[in-house]
Amino acid sequence: MIKSQKTLEKKYRKDSGPRQVTEKLRPEWRQRLVDAERGITFGIRLDSTFFIHFFTGSAVIATAMLLGLSATHWAIIVMSITTVLCAQMFNQVLKSIWNLLGSNLPAESQNMFKAGTAAVCVSIIGSVITIAIIFCSALYNLLF
Repeated sequence: MIKSQKTLEKKYRKDSGPRQVTEKLRPEWRQRLVDAERGITFGIRLDSTFFIHFFTGSAVIATAMLLGLSATHWAIIVMSITTVLCAQMFNQVLKSIWNLLGSNLPAESQNMFKAGTAAVCVSIIGSVITIAIIFCSALYNLLF
């Protein structure tokens, strides 16, 4: 006879969001990984700007592969891309909070949303400059 895994009703952390009433018990570290994956999926589906970020990130990765960059350059490019994606995720959090509580917050709190948008713009500008420097130096080394 095959025994199925036991499912127990469990009280969840307040920050973990809605789940099924009965679910397999997971270790805390694994539950955090599941929450992170669900958060990334939700963030990508929430806003169409992630498509633009992933498209340009794919173009940057393809160009970097063609140029044959060093490991240090790859690390800098990956950090630049993840910085932009992270800033965009935090901006989505601020946008969601504003959509839920905006009418209850004072008018001055709208600056919080503007600061989040500015953070995304600053991270994009910094990443573009960083990646442009890497690509220009790699092209210079290839051509001269």
